[in-house]
Amino acid sequence: MLFEPKRHQPLTETPWHSNIVQQEILAIIDDIEKSLLANASWPTHPLDAEGYPKVGPKWAAYAGSAGTIHALQILKNYGYQVTDLSHLLAQVYSSFLQNPDVAIEPGLQLGEIGILMPRLLADPNNDEVSNNLLKCMEATLALPFHEITSGQSGMMHAAFALYQKTGKSCWKVMFIKGARSLLANWQQDKSSGEWLWQSQVFGPKRHYYGACHGIVGNANILLQGADLIADISVKEILHRTVLTLIISAKTEKKLNNWPLCTKPNIDKLLVQWCHGAAGIVTAMARAPKIASSNTTELDNLLATTAELVWQAGPLSKGANICHGTAGNGYAFLYLYKRTGDSVWLDRARKFAMHAIKQCQQDRIHYDQGRYTLWTGDAGLAIYLYHCLHPDEAAIPGLDLF
Repeated sequence: MLFEPKRHQPLTETPWHSNIVQQEILAIIDDIEKSLLANASWPTHPLDAEGYPKVGPKWAAYAGSAGTIHALQILKNYGYQVTDLSHLLAQVYSSFLQNPDVAIEPGLQLGEIGILMPRLLADPNNDEVSNNLLKCMEATLALPFHEITSGQSGMMHAAFALYQKTGKSCWKVMFIKGARSLLANWQQDKSSGEWLWQSQVFGPKRHYYGACHGIVGNANILLQGADLIADISVKEILHRTVLTLIISAKTEKKLNNWPLCTKPNIDKLLVQWCHGAAGIVTAMARAPKIASSNTTELDNLLATTAELVWQAGPLSKGANICHGTAGNGYAFLYLYKRTGDSVWLDRARKFAMHAIKQCQQDRIHYDQGRYTLWTGDAGLAIYLYHCLHPDEAAIPGLDLF
């Protein structure tokens, strides 16, 4: 099979109801605000504590305070009555440097960029924060991490967003530096013909495919800022990416999925944002439509890949974005924005209702919420908003800042 059934759940029969969705967003906001601790952190969820070598509060964007505060910024911008906690980000940054979630690193999801970014958004004229952020962006260029979590492509998402918001050339310069680093390390495998990046993000050197650590995540940000890059065209980026996806796809009954990486002994077939079919769709559905056979091939590939996400069903890991039901639901929202086909919006909303059920059940089971952007309720609230307003859909902390 192209997915492991035990990793998924039968879809709830609860029908879409906008009032229920709105109530859950408000409930999540209320729970986040009530659960803030005196040290500018939130109670670490048991499921988030499992993956970290250190006990104690989490500070980074992925599963810590910076991501939660950033989510509240976004929800406030959407018109919700939210307590702005941006003033706490200086304390969060200091706490991260003293006791980092994993290690002191410059990256977007696990490092300094993800803390400094929402701080600068709240105080755009703060030169000290701006200069620190530029130094962290520069520091990613020398790392062997050609991916989003800790490497150049994550940095590029932040730089591109800041350039779009401010027009300041310093952010454009950083984006171009990141793009040149990615392009210099994008190599074609002579035996398979695939165009791949080698990343050392988890220690071993691997060539990943997915949205978080692999080719489509990198191709996505290159395509978004292609007008700023003189070294390569949209057509060439699409050609390399689509060619690689076609060569590497695992296909059954006109459905597609991808393994984590090229290593033959790592043959998990996940259907998540971070690895597998859902992230392939969210990354590549944003690709510009140009007059090219690659565009036609990509559109066909996206439809059959999103169909697999639907047939696999909601994820058992929870309601979150990274490896949960909301992240898979974003695949439908992105494809709806690309195609205008209402079937994808309907499916995104069905996943939203299931995610609400998961969130409520988990809150009871663990006697607490999961106060994070990428792995918990804060990100879910933004996904639910996007199901209400699908034309605004964008993954927070990556395609939306």
